Amino acid sequence: MKSKVVITLLKTAWVLEMIIAAFILIVTVVQMLLTGKDSLTSLLAGQFNLDQFLAGAMNIIVGLEFMKMLVLHTPRAVTDVLLFAIARQLVVSHASPVDTLLGVSAVALIFVIKKFLHTKEDSAIPGAQPPQPPAS
Repeated sequence: MKSKVVITLLKTAWVLEMIIAAFILIVTVVQMLLTGKDSLTSLLAGQFNLDQFLAGAMNIIVGLEFMKMLVLHTPRAVTDVLLFAIARQLVVSHASPVDTLLGVSAVALIFVIKKFLHTKEDSAIPGAQPPQPPAS
């Protein structure tokens, strides 16, 4: 009885994660189209702002990576989200030199983690099936 409840809960959580991932993808695509439209309008009007464009582009990338993390459930997907989120903060914000140094150090640490701690299994794309509950 207990294992059926656990299996049902895990499947429900997986379905909800996929719905959230699909919603994030849809919103990200809409944001991409709006960013392109706004950038083209600003460029033609001679009022293009590179900082705003980079902020929008990096938000789109972080959104895509977050959606991939929800779908893949791998350590590599999590580190990719962290990498892009930190990189976005470094590119968009004009922080103090100490904050920039901390951000660059965090990016370097993520690259070290990706190089030395990830295995081939961390990159494997799981099947399109919900995660299996532990055997009882």
